Order: sequence, then structure tokens, then C-alpha cells
Amino acid sequence: MNYGDFSSVVQLGVSLHLGTALLQFYGDLGVQPLIRILDRIKGLFAEGEHEPLLEVKTELEELESDFQIFKIRLFNEYRKYVIINSAVAVALTVVLIVIAFLAETKVGDGSEWVPLLIVLASILPAPATLFCLWKDASRILRPLIERADAIEDQVLKSK
Repeated sequence: MNYGDFSSVVQLGVSLHLGTALLQFYGDLGVQPLIRILDRIKGLFAEGEHEPLLEVKTELEELESDFQIFKIRLFNEYRKYVIINSAVAVALTVVLIVIAFLAETKVGDGSEWVPLLIVLASILPAPATLFCLWKDASRILRPLIERADAIEDQVLKSK
């Protein structure tokens, strides 16, 4: 087995990490349930025959404020993961360059761990960071969605 045999895995790793760094997946999809609930509540207020209860309106404003804070926190977390994934992509690019020079060199005795390390570094960090971001954001977003559901129920009951 030659080091050159691992070049396609490292290329995959570079693209995976750059793609993950540039993909704002959770920001686009993960917050949509809360946005839809907030839009429904505002729609109920708009089509209502009477003004919403002051208490409910205040709760909605607080929820929207908390949601804005969440989006800022998510962006800051996302930025951290972009830096991590970009650094891994740069490191894998360096590994790819080294592999190009050592393409015909056989993996020697005592260095069998190097291919395993190359494969793990190419595949694991991007999904791990994406999973961590998704998990943290979901944990923080869940109470906001529950509050939005409660406000929507209050509005529907007041109609």
C-alpha cells in the first residue's frame, strides 16, 4: 500500500470540511419551526376581531427578543465551527501535498497508524462539529419553541 492510495480520501476530507464550514445548514432549517409558529401567531393577531391581550403580546415580544439573541449566539457558535473546519481543511490540504510527494512510497513497518490517522482526520471532524452545532442549537431552541406553542395556544383560546 502506497501513500498515494489515500489521496482521494484526503481530497474528500478537504471538500467535506470546506463544505461544512461554508454550509449554514442549521441556521436555514433548524429554526424554521419557530419562525413558522411566530408567523402563525402574528397572523392570528392580524386577522383577529380584537386586540391581543397585553400579556400575550408582551410574551410574544419577549420571545422574539430571545429568538434574536439565539440567532446571534448561533452565528457566533457557527463562526467557531467554521474556523475549526477551515483549519482541518488547510491541514488536510498540507497532507494532500505531502502525499503527492510520497505517492509511490510504501507504508512501512511501524507506520501503519498513519493511514488510519489520515482516514479519521479526513472523515470525522466535519460531521462531529456539525453534530455538536446541531445538538447545542436544538437544546437552546427547544424551550423557545415550547414558549411559542404556549403563546399560540393562548391566542387561539382568546379568540
